[in-house]
Amino acid sequence: MRGACALHDLERDLGGPAMTVMLRGYVLDHWLGVATTADFTRAAQAATEDLGLFWTEHRIF
Repeated sequence: MRGACALHDLERDLGGPAMTVMLRGYVLDHWLGVATTADFTRAAQAATEDLGLFWTEHRIF
């Protein structure tokens, strides 16, 4: 449940189009490979200026 809420909140923070672009790029970069939380946070962070508070609020480290 927390993961779904975090993704919903991330989409709200980034905006729908930016979230779509970020997720498509993330999927292409990790297609049939191993993806980590650090990989996801790097991809999301690259899509915006700063998500430090977001990661803390959602306990994503």
